[in-house]
Amino acid sequence: MMSEQQYAYFAEVPQGYTVDRPDGLWRRAGDTWEYLSLLDWQWHDVKATNVQTPPAPEVLHAVSEEHAAALAADRQGWVQYWAHYSSRRAWDDGRAPTTVVRRRRSPENIRDESFNSESQWGPTMAAFYAFDGRSSTSPHLVELTAGEAEQLLQEIFGVTGATEL
Repeated sequence: MMSEQQYAYFAEVPQGYTVDRPDGLWRRAGDTWEYLSLLDWQWHDVKATNVQTPPAPEVLHAVSEEHAAALAADRQGWVQYWAHYSSRRAWDDGRAPTTVVRRRRSPENIRDESFNSESQWGPTMAAFYAFDGRSSTSPHLVELTAGEAEQLLQEIFGVTGATEL
């Protein structure tokens, strides 16, 4: 493994993202590309995974090692949270949300999870169904900050620390 000083770091910034809130974090040493997995928080060689290649050069923006370290350390910055309502009508009627859904996008996989009655995060299709638009019975999701998600989980399930990564 190469020392950290030999890497060039890049933020993946497709449309809708910024260098301070990128879609991914990459580093290169020579011809070797690695990405930061937002699922296990480790660096992975693209050739040793299902990712195989880095993103297109036009979406990669060079960042300093310090900026890359700060982005990597801010784990909540990579996660999206939503309050889950059984339907748009439930939300319109003022009913309480049923749980919290989160999405962790990583180069190797997108992981959608909902918090369940066993006080665990588990796989869910709620985000897919909510954003797919083909189903008339899809859930309704309302975006939350990590703090709001934590508060809502405390209210619904009586747990704290559920949003820690």
